[in-house]
Amino acid sequence: MVGFKVLIIDDDYINRKLLIEILKKNLYQVKAIESVDGEDALQQVHENPDIQLILLDIEMPKIDGIDFLEYHMKYDQNKNIPIIAISSNDTRKKESLTKGANAFLTKPITEHQLMEAIVDSSKEQKL
Repeated sequence: MVGFKVLIIDDDYINRKLLIEILKKNLYQVKAIESVDGEDALQQVHENPDIQLILLDIEMPKIDGIDFLEYHMKYDQNKNIPIIAISSNDTRKKESLTKGANAFLTKPITEHQLMEAIVDSSKEQKL
């Protein structure tokens, strides 16, 4: 995948950096945009209509991942961006998928799990 643009939404700096490292190791020319909460992420989606994937932490301050999904699906023009929800709380899986996530991963995630979810989401969205 060339020039793959990803929005990584996670309030934890280390988690964001780990996700970026996995992506750069496995994908060619990744452009990662980082957001610390759902509020900033909504703005990033508006400012970057060419985002091809969203990695979304569910448990965050301000606007959490579920609220982000609700708003994104209701108001954003590009609802076809694949979204992979990530949380340490697997009880949020059904809610995340119902609100619009394409996949759900429970922390701690492995490199293999993340890349498999990206490939599956990409097939669904024809990236």
